[in-house]
Amino acid sequence: MAVIRGLRIVAFVLLLLPVAGCAYRPGSEVLTPIANVPMSTDKVRILVATTRERGSQQDPNAFTAERAKNLNFAALTISIPTQHVVGNIEWPDTTPPDPARHFITTERDFLDTDGFLNQIRARARKGGPEANDVLVFVHGYNTLYEEAVYWLAQIVHDSGFKGTAVLFAWPSRGKAPLYLADREASTYSRDYFEQALLKMSKLPEVKEINILAHSMGNWLAVETMRQAKMNGHGDFNGKLADVILASPDLDVNVFRTQLDVIGKLPRPMTILVSGDDKALELSTMLAGDVDRAGRVTANDARAIAAAERYNLRVVDLTGVDDGKGNHHSKYSKSAAVIEAIGKGLKGAPSGPQTEVGVVTAVTSAGENLMKVPAAIIPPAAASQ
Repeated sequence: MAVIRGLRIVAFVLLLLPVAGCAYRPGSEVLTPIANVPMSTDKVRILVATTRERGSQQDPNAFTAERAKNLNFAALTISIPTQHVVGNIEWPDTTPPDPARHFITTERDFLDTDGFLNQIRARARKGGPEANDVLVFVHGYNTLYEEAVYWLAQIVHDSGFKGTAVLFAWPSRGKAPLYLADREASTYSRDYFEQALLKMSKLPEVKEINILAHSMGNWLAVETMRQAKMNGHGDFNGKLADVILASPDLDVNVFRTQLDVIGKLPRPMTILVSGDDKALELSTMLAGDVDRAGRVTANDARAIAAAERYNLRVVDLTGVDDGKGNHHSKYSKSAAVIEAIGKGLKGAPSGPQTEVGVVTAVTSAGENLMKVPAAIIPPAAASQ
């Protein structure tokens, strides 16, 4: 049986290798700024706080997969192509890249701590929609730094978020077989993530800090919230707002103990799950068949009980076809879901409360177990 199980895992890893992260794996050159990009393209400003070590003297604004002993900071501006399709990252496939067809880096700067915080202040003082809001994205396993930057740019653009976007980049090795190495690297980053959140929360210009974590990034995010609660500042100066855990690669039993410490947040913590997530299916096998939180679907009694006990909103995306193979990134690859996330961050309703047969949300037990509410996915978008 052990041999058969081992062969199953090897076969599954080989199956996932072509689709882990993305099919195209970019090099650091995609973050080299390109001049003369037309003003007509949409631009997304990204701030970075990272536990990645800085690059070489030849490219000091790059970051490696080594672990830094202090937080590093950066700022980038990404041009979104005029022919962009929601849910996609259009990687450059020509030199020079085409602004109509490709994501392009137009600015990149290394920052110190004050420079990082001053950019958040500057965005707040500029005014406009969500000027005082911060969205922090924590990427997942097997993610290159370049992928994380462009991924957040895509999320910000497609969701319509207008506040300050911050990438917390931990030193993933960006290689599918190095799952355990990535797990250790994410754990290494807990104290630094807590420091980054505290720094931002102390800015009077910041009113809300929202967290969006994906896959293994949920381990880092939830562990950080747990230790922050134990350290006496779990609400981050009253500014912790929406927390969205997408495809959480978390042992379901460990997650329960983490939530026991964190307690109920002022706003429901949103958990995006999917029963057809093949990446988490592999993670489940590697963990001795212990369920991952991201695969506990909303009709599971454990999800219903947890929603009531911990003030969770569990959103089951199993029925949403993102067309992306392993179904591990539906939160950013489905146009309907990314739009709903954006509306949720704005505090806006996403549609009438009607059943469309695609998504299940749990806001509490009993009568509030709603089959497929359009508050998450509007009926017209169900097939997207």
